[in-house]
Amino acid sequence: MSTPTLDRCRAAQQGLLWELTAPTNSRPLKPPGVPLAPLRRAMRRAERPQIVVNDSARVPLTDLAAVLADLWEHARGRPILIATGTHSEDLARMRDRLGGLPCELHQADDEDAHGPCGPGHLDKRLLEADLVLAFGSVEPHYFAGWAGAHKTATIGVASRATISHNHRHALSSDACPLALKGNPVFEDLERLLEGLESTRRLLAVDHVLDGQGRALAVGVGTWRGALQRALRVAERRFVALRQEPVQVLVVHPHGPLGESLYQADKALKNHEAILARGGDIIVWSEELSHVGPDRFLTLLRAAPDHDAARAEVERAGYVLGDHKAVRLRALEARGARIHVAAPRLDPDALAGTGIAQHASLEEALAAVRAPSGAGLLVEDAGVQVSALAT
Repeated sequence: MSTPTLDRCRAAQQGLLWELTAPTNSRPLKPPGVPLAPLRRAMRRAERPQIVVNDSARVPLTDLAAVLADLWEHARGRPILIATGTHSEDLARMRDRLGGLPCELHQADDEDAHGPCGPGHLDKRLLEADLVLAFGSVEPHYFAGWAGAHKTATIGVASRATISHNHRHALSSDACPLALKGNPVFEDLERLLEGLESTRRLLAVDHVLDGQGRALAVGVGTWRGALQRALRVAERRFVALRQEPVQVLVVHPHGPLGESLYQADKALKNHEAILARGGDIIVWSEELSHVGPDRFLTLLRAAPDHDAARAEVERAGYVLGDHKAVRLRALEARGARIHVAAPRLDPDALAGTGIAQHASLEEALAAVRAPSGAGLLVEDAGVQVSALAT
């Protein structure tokens, strides 16, 4: 298979053996549906049921509105809670997305709207419920391992301080895509979930979706059971295994992930595990027009290496998002050289960061250090994850 971008890679670095990978979109002949009967029974038995769903930052299930309309008949009038995390969201847009059903937004910065739960604070609307029914999309998460309903019911409805405490664990190299056991971010989520389940029932509906929101798999039950039922299909959909590392890696994020380096970092993290020690990784995006928050850029300029970045975060105190700059420096500590190929980015945007900036993909490829070996282009790199086969 060839694409215009792959042809450009081959022409610019002819000594490398180039390959292409991209997310798969294979669908079953009969897409699975949500088993509504047991969920209806659980809703009817509850006195204070609370439905919680993701905000518009994630692709929704195509028939989510119909599923929710069926279940909301048994919600005793309680509005659906939109798990926004720290995102901003438009209530009217979410109401339209859910077919006009009553809904309310989580507000991470409203301290009075949260109550204690395990090691943190969650939205009181969950804590006042005797049944929480959480919907989530199972897909790789670049430092929490996997996303799903377990994140919807925790980080999606947590206070800002709780989210910051959780994300601080992403400073660890053990916080990486696909990893659950031993991942400090996921283990912190487990403690929040234990607190949530201690005095109420938590049911999860986990979907694996294609790019258009059509279901490839559905897992329903406890949050652990639902996640496990969905993971096998999610791994086939999102994970590309390789036998050997690559010397040059080009990650091409699509959509909003390709608009800033701060967001494109997710694509970088999803694939850095297959980069050979001392290799080159190129973040390539024609849409990338800015670096990201001032704090991100300031930290990169203040800390030229991994040790300095960790020391600066300890000195100044962790701010939500600091893990991105620290982990970029950790990748460089492995001998990797990071390039950003972005024709729309100001030529001086990365000055003082030590990250190589190029005006074109060809210019970035001309600067790599590997004259031979394997090169890999990853399309839609924020969705897929590359891993070495064990």
